[in-house]
Amino acid sequence: MENEDLCFMKLFTLYSWKEIKNCPGRYLLTKQDNEHLRLISPSEILNNKISIQIFDSEICRDRIHIGKFIDGGLLSYEKSDGTFVHTLNNISGLTRKMNHLNVHFDNQILN
Repeated sequence: MENEDLCFMKLFTLYSWKEIKNCPGRYLLTKQDNEHLRLISPSEILNNKISIQIFDSEICRDRIHIGKFIDGGLLSYEKSDGTFVHTLNNISGLTRKMNHLNVHFDNQILN
């Protein structure tokens, strides 16, 4: 699941991100990068180097795609029109969001 070649900082520098208000450690793409990346799957953004797990949550109507790396992960929401809302998360931001959505890798709650 984890790949040392891809990390939070590498992905953070590849695209333009802004922190989600009141969500420390969680970032959304800026409008310009979102325009073209919303059409790209999480696997493609991660160059197929990180396995993606897909979850459904009672809290969210969108399917949730998560690719985890050593210091965080990409959590993307798949909208009904086939586009994506990508969020970049450091480890604490990813942990908080996954616990909020009640989705967990291997049925384990992240600490």
